[in-house]
Amino acid sequence: MNKKRDLVILGGGLAGMGLALQVKKQQPDFNIAVIEKNAFPRPPAIAKVGESTVEIASYYLGDQLGLRDHLDSKHLRKFGLRIFLGSQAQDFSQLDELGPSVHFGIPTYQLDRGVLENHLSEQLRAQEIELIDRAAITDIDLSDTKSIDFTTPAGAQRLQSRWLVDAAGRAAIVKKKLSLQMPNEHKANAVWFRVDRRIIVDDWTADSAWHARPYIANERWKSTNHLSGPGYWVWIIPLESGVTSIGIVMDDIAFNAADINSPQSAMRWLAHNQPLCADAIGDAKFLDFVVLPNYSYDCKKLLSDERWALSGEAGFFADPFYSPGSDFIAIANGFITSLIADDRAGKNIQVNAAVYEKLFRSIYQSTLNLYIGQYGGFGDRLMMGLKILWDIAYYWGVLSLLYFRNALSDYQKMRPLINDLFSVQDINKKIQDAFRRRAAQRLVLPARGVFADQNQLPCFNHLMDTLRKPVDADVQTDLTENIAILRIVADVVVDTLEGRPLSPEGRQWVGDYCDRLAS
Repeated sequence: MNKKRDLVILGGGLAGMGLALQVKKQQPDFNIAVIEKNAFPRPPAIAKVGESTVEIASYYLGDQLGLRDHLDSKHLRKFGLRIFLGSQAQDFSQLDELGPSVHFGIPTYQLDRGVLENHLSEQLRAQEIELIDRAAITDIDLSDTKSIDFTTPAGAQRLQSRWLVDAAGRAAIVKKKLSLQMPNEHKANAVWFRVDRRIIVDDWTADSAWHARPYIANERWKSTNHLSGPGYWVWIIPLESGVTSIGIVMDDIAFNAADINSPQSAMRWLAHNQPLCADAIGDAKFLDFVVLPNYSYDCKKLLSDERWALSGEAGFFADPFYSPGSDFIAIANGFITSLIADDRAGKNIQVNAAVYEKLFRSIYQSTLNLYIGQYGGFGDRLMMGLKILWDIAYYWGVLSLLYFRNALSDYQKMRPLINDLFSVQDINKKIQDAFRRRAAQRLVLPARGVFADQNQLPCFNHLMDTLRKPVDADVQTDLTENIAILRIVADVVVDTLEGRPLSPEGRQWVGDYCDRLAS
């Protein structure tokens, strides 16, 4: 017997369960089913990348889905993004460090995905959202009335639904059904694993001056720590459970030279390139191990007026640097929730689906542009310091502002902003092109123990204060002011790369940050 639903979601991870909760909050009488291949409850520290959140994802989970108490009580608060560079240092304190000295105003987190997904599953059941686990999809039909065939231990079943959303990750069920696969220009590779040991970078040196840098002593280990070199970076992400997630991410040049295909070869590479990390791992147990070459990909279509959509890694994936994956889930789910609401209200969603698709693709392309051809510069203190300055300022000043003010899926708010957004996108493209030219040199600057403190950047503090304004504050006024600041920061980046002194306006917004990078 067929069972009818208003919405069926394939995939019971962060994307799928987050969407189910979001739609249910807006449409309390909606009949929703989530179909997941794995069993609940999930084990802690499950083998999923995406532990680290940044501001958009934190706002989505904490404020829009109402999970703030859970995040604060069950997950580590993240101490920002922190990068260590320098191949010639003899002690960890001699590495160059890019990062904050204190927390910025909006909390972000290191997520234990197993713990979070178990909590989400409980929230779904409390909201009477059907969660079908241990289910294998056997077929889908995307005609007007969607049908989903699957098997569980109880046998073969079928659901019919008005809406179907694929949030099943790289299984990409809808994408494969409709042949929507598409490559992109970014060529990068990753190895990741988790070990049953807390890795604390604060223990890697006894230097008292180094320990006194942050105002919160011995807290660096809570950052998303990056050990960075030409063509690669290594992430170290702690989880509340005591497990540590470690990833090695490389461009093709570094990846082909590394020849990593097992835990043993990963440890050999770390022992040669990042020996302090290898020593800290020591004899810890590997809980999982994944090699993923050419991980970045695109998709021909994500949002359809024929009442299907893709969210999370079922659609596209850019890169793990800056942890944008859960941001894309938040943005996609917002668009999908808006389309479902309009459809239920009897509106023609053809125009909105096309507008959201174009906007989402523009966001994806702008994000992808941060990475293409730039890994060669990841051992270059000057480039990386400037890249962090520009990329975070652009993220907080534009995309985060639009998301925090609920503008992305509000045509009336977005329409007067379009020209400004096009102009700042052009600036971003020029800055990323400048970084690519620098990265092609694969420079490695001698480490000098420099600490480039992000909290000493007046532009960062101003942009963060703007993000913390009420949701109904005027977005056009704040965007115009942010773009004016970004134009000045762009000039700072170019002037510093080309060895020119900064303008007085530039110094007003970056202080002595660039002097530290160039010292």
